[in-house]
Amino acid sequence: MSTATPKVTIERLEPETVVAPLLVRTPFKIMGSGLSNKLYIYISTQPNGSDDVSNPNGVIDETVYKIKIFRDSSASSTDRILSLIVKPELDAGPFKPETEFFVAIKLDDVNGKFEAALKTFKLA
Repeated sequence: MSTATPKVTIERLEPETVVAPLLVRTPFKIMGSGLSNKLYIYISTQPNGSDDVSNPNGVIDETVYKIKIFRDSSASSTDRILSLIVKPELDAGPFKPETEFFVAIKLDDVNGKFEAALKTFKLA
C-alpha cells in the first residue's frame, strides 16, 4: 500500500518568521504548491497539525477562534502564493515561552485532511 502524497505543500513563509502580536492584524504569505481558497489554515503546537490552538473547540464559527487567520483581499493569491492576515485574540493562550507554533493546513475546512505544517510562527 502506497503512502498518499500531500496535495498541498508549504515551502516557506514571508516573512520567514511570522511574529503576531495580540489584537494586531499581521499580514503574511504562504509560499508552496497546491494553495487555494478551499483550505483551512490554522496554528498548531504539533508538527503533524494534531492540535488546533486557533480553534481549540473545533467549531465552524470563525468569530470565536482564538487566532483568526483569513485571506487578505487586498493582495493577490495563486496556487503558489497565499496572502493571509493573522490576528491573535486576547484569549489566545496562555502558552509557555518555549512553545513552538506551526502554521498548518487542512483540506477544505476544520474537519479536513491534514496536509502540511511549517514551524516559523510566534505569538508576541
